[in-house]
Amino acid sequence: MLVDKLYLSIFLFVSLYSIVNIIQPNAIYNHQQNSLRPFGVGYKNTTIISLWLVSILLAILSYFVVIYYFNIMNMWF
Repeated sequence: MLVDKLYLSIFLFVSLYSIVNIIQPNAIYNHQQNSLRPFGVGYKNTTIISLWLVSILLAILSYFVVIYYFNIMNMWF
């Protein structure tokens, strides 16, 4: 049962991360230079929302979504 939760959260994370990479939002990617925006504040081509931060937040979000799903279905224990 624990393995199912782990695989489901990994699958959800990979799916969401792939969607972010396919969409390539302007807040993360610099389309003029075809590269990622550097992390920083106060300059024109920098961003606070970098790809590494998005990946960490997506991992946490996918884990909590799986926990919430199993808690709703009463399959936690």
